[in-house]
Amino acid sequence: MLFAILGVLCLAAVARGQCGGNLVDPQGDVSSPNYPEDYGPNLDCKWTIPARGGSVTVTFQDFVIQEPDTFLFFSSCKDYVEIQIGDSDEGRYCGTEMPDSITTYQDVHIIFKTDDTVGASGFQFSYTTQRPLGTGCGTHLDDSYGVVTSPNFPADYPNNADCTWTIPSNVYGTTVTFIDFLLEDGGFFSGCPYDYVEIFEGRDSIGTYCGADIPPRIATTKEVRIKFETDGNTVDQGFKFKYLVVVPPSTAKPNQTTKPEGSGEGSGDSLIF
Repeated sequence: MLFAILGVLCLAAVARGQCGGNLVDPQGDVSSPNYPEDYGPNLDCKWTIPARGGSVTVTFQDFVIQEPDTFLFFSSCKDYVEIQIGDSDEGRYCGTEMPDSITTYQDVHIIFKTDDTVGASGFQFSYTTQRPLGTGCGTHLDDSYGVVTSPNFPADYPNNADCTWTIPSNVYGTTVTFIDFLLEDGGFFSGCPYDYVEIFEGRDSIGTYCGADIPPRIATTKEVRIKFETDGNTVDQGFKFKYLVVVPPSTAKPNQTTKPEGSGEGSGDSLIF
């Protein structure tokens, strides 16, 4: 028991002050490298807090970054923290301009970059996440492969759904292939004004799909996000897609099983890519 407690404390100590990472615990405290001592030069750190279909709250407790260069009414941050919510840039911060608290249902990315000159004590923030129970509506897909379905598939999906599945970036490549696809049709209007799937490769949208317009196969090294939104009216069967994240041969696990059928996050289907 004592060893287990010491192990947890050691892990917590290692987590503090690291330069970026995927924050998968339901809550935690994060600080800039070397905090509360001065951070180093030429840092490029990125922390990601995945929403996984729930909410994310981020609150900064301390914030001291190198002061910006100013000229007349203009200023430019040399060291800065940049906050991104989903695909949107929420702003850059430096000096002692503390970022506001954030609560969102999208992934939060906190980027910290420094130049090669003056440092400062840095920052500390806390985060909490709240996950919905048993909805099968969006998640981070951390397995090397799996099959994902819309909620209730092959029965009709619900109204007013807002789901996002995220596959992290991978230098070895990721493929996504839709097997089934049937959403409410867009009718006589252009685009998909009612129910739709939108696919992002990195921060770029590669298309919005509805009706029986099945999305193309995706092959990329960037992060893939598949967003599913429905309105309050007509519903349909939904969709199923499979994904494969290529791993180096030394770490591949060919006998790895995926999550149970019907979870909306993965299934036990046999996969052929």
